[in-house]
Amino acid sequence: NTSEYCSSIAISELSADVLRDLPTAQRFALDIGGSLSKIVYQSKRKWRKTFVVYDENTDSHLYSTQELEKEADCLHFIKFETRLLENCLDFIYDNLKGSDGRGLEILRNSPLRVTGGGAHKYRLAIEAKLGCVVEKEDEMTCLVRGCAFMLKHIPGELFSYEHDSSPPCCFADELSDGGEPFLLVNIGSGVSMLKVENETTFTRIGGTSLGGGTFWGLGSLLAGTSDFDELLEIASQGDHRNVDMLVGDIYGSESASSVHGLSADIIASSFGKASKADCKEFSKPDLLRSLLITVSNNIGQLAFLYASRHQLRRIVFAGFFIRGHLLTMRTLTYGVNFWSQGSVKAYFLRHEGYLGAIGAFVRGLEKDRRIGVLTGSWAENLCTSSSFDVGSWQGMAALELDKRKELTDFPLLRDRLDYVPDTWDLSQDLSAREYWLNCFEASIDRHQQRAVLSQPDSPSATERGEAFRLAYQNFFKEARANPVAFGQLTVRRILDVQEHCLRESGFPDPFWVLKREENEVALDGLQSRLSHLASLPSADLPAALIRGLLGGNVFDWGAGRVAELLAEHGKQFGLNEAMEQLQPRPWLVDDLDAWTSRLKAGVYTCAIVFVDNSGCDLLLGVLPFAIDLLDRGVKVILAANHGPALNDVTIFELRALIRRVGSFVPRVADALSSGRLLLAGTGSSSPCLDLRYVSVEVADACRQEQVDLVVIEGMGRAVHTNLYAKFSCDCLKLAVLKNAWLADRLGGNLFSVICSFEPAAAAAVG
Repeated sequence: NTSEYCSSIAISELSADVLRDLPTAQRFALDIGGSLSKIVYQSKRKWRKTFVVYDENTDSHLYSTQELEKEADCLHFIKFETRLLENCLDFIYDNLKGSDGRGLEILRNSPLRVTGGGAHKYRLAIEAKLGCVVEKEDEMTCLVRGCAFMLKHIPGELFSYEHDSSPPCCFADELSDGGEPFLLVNIGSGVSMLKVENETTFTRIGGTSLGGGTFWGLGSLLAGTSDFDELLEIASQGDHRNVDMLVGDIYGSESASSVHGLSADIIASSFGKASKADCKEFSKPDLLRSLLITVSNNIGQLAFLYASRHQLRRIVFAGFFIRGHLLTMRTLTYGVNFWSQGSVKAYFLRHEGYLGAIGAFVRGLEKDRRIGVLTGSWAENLCTSSSFDVGSWQGMAALELDKRKELTDFPLLRDRLDYVPDTWDLSQDLSAREYWLNCFEASIDRHQQRAVLSQPDSPSATERGEAFRLAYQNFFKEARANPVAFGQLTVRRILDVQEHCLRESGFPDPFWVLKREENEVALDGLQSRLSHLASLPSADLPAALIRGLLGGNVFDWGAGRVAELLAEHGKQFGLNEAMEQLQPRPWLVDDLDAWTSRLKAGVYTCAIVFVDNSGCDLLLGVLPFAIDLLDRGVKVILAANHGPALNDVTIFELRALIRRVGSFVPRVADALSSGRLLLAGTGSSSPCLDLRYVSVEVADACRQEQVDLVVIEGMGRAVHTNLYAKFSCDCLKLAVLKNAWLADRLGGNLFSVICSFEPAAAAAVG
């Protein structure tokens, strides 16, 4: 019964088509638990992608673009009730059979990897339904491999529970380095404690029989229901103090603190009051809450003891017992904090329900010598994945990861573990959250119109534009109700969701026409701009270049006020008009003199410049700045996005533009041919910049060319992200505050300027 199966998944409206790729599935893995089962499958997705075509012999346009379909790997995760496993198998079979039978043939070419308690129980049923061979994978091995995979590829996967925060999730990135060992506590029917050294090395160091099964079994006896989720819901309504004996009940609330230094509200005896009263006096919610706290406290204390014995400072809790349940996470966290006095930290995982399934998938690839499938990096699709609802014991229903280029850390970060890309955490900052959600939601119609206009020959553009609007609006609805629905909420995350929704709706680059027009206009003015700069006294040149770069950065269609100016004045609003908008010196952050002095000292070998917008920003602002560095004997790497985002220039457009510039600026052509000017793609498709994930191309170039100057420009890359980033070399951050609220938050006004120069010596002690 397909409809029964689909309804059991409880997919949110945002990911209603999560099953659409089953007909193209390449490989499966299953994790079959007692109540819930999880499936992961790999498929081939077709995306519309914009390709830049450069023809130096044409006079019609600077370059042309083509939108073509491109195939890419995707990983899909689905959660459903184990009782409906046979319905799931029927659904898989029907879809694979419908794809000309090729899907079934692929499935039967290698064993289907299955883990979890049901791997043996359902083996024969799976083999009979799908006609494949089932191979059971070790549950603990899959758990560890899945945990390592999620921590590596999904930012904001790890979080701690902070009771005094609202919402109570505080996201961290402390385990993705794969360095220091940690304790992984898997709470299923029983509890296993694993010391994890790395993704392939772990040891089971202990456990307890008092786990999720204990709560489930005793809870069923106490409440008369065997539904685990119902037991949790009933427990959330109770008050354990009516059942548990507290320290204050024994010593009195006034004198409790003087006895052993314990506060009056600490539990002295779980269920202690039940021995002195008729059990009929206690309500089911109170009894179940006491039971839940009893089990959780016991696990938390044991986890601390095992961590302490093995000198582990971090504990990650996983397993079906947690399910995003606030009381469970609060109790486990409290137990660890209480017994360790804050020296050990408790963490949880946003997608903990899928660890076993992805672990089985990875193990299957290794055994079949197909591990190349997982090379590169994977990114969470924020448009098609279900939201994470803290406090909902159903947890995630669907998750999609899309394959992208291999990404790595930016090698010039001063300390990778201390690096926090985002300047503001909107999950915790209520006023900032309200402002930015309202601000970006107000821009939906503008982006919808831009997207539809970018495909004038497509009869489906209007319909797909509406699909984009609905998907993006749904995100704002969920983000307001639950700020951690998609991990840590930041401006970067909001912009990423926008790009994901556009791509899912078939709009790979809504700004391509506008970008090309602005590039052509700016290119016409480049020679004049270079001539003007050449006429200046050498002492005035560094300041003029910085001022020009800042003026160019005003041209940002993602900023509402700038979009109004550009729409109002059109081509009459050029670089000079933009520079007139800038705040007079002294600027909000004004390190211009320090930068000028350092530049004149001639200390640099190579600079990497993370560029921002197309048009005036790139060609009249950044490029003259880069040419001046080249003239001073400094190699330059211009780093641009791989994928489109607003009117930001992409690496493919950048290559076409620099080739055209080289046709009439010999210095640029010479620098390009000699390798003194390099162009690199960052691996990003965002107006912001997360330096935990840059392309291997950029990282290798920084090492090989011995980069000793990092230049970051733009509000998204240098203010919303990286404002406080520290580097192991000199860094220059340049941005114009084109948003009045943001300027006010930083103590400035609209079009205030940030010119922040931080020498390596200052970074080393900062």
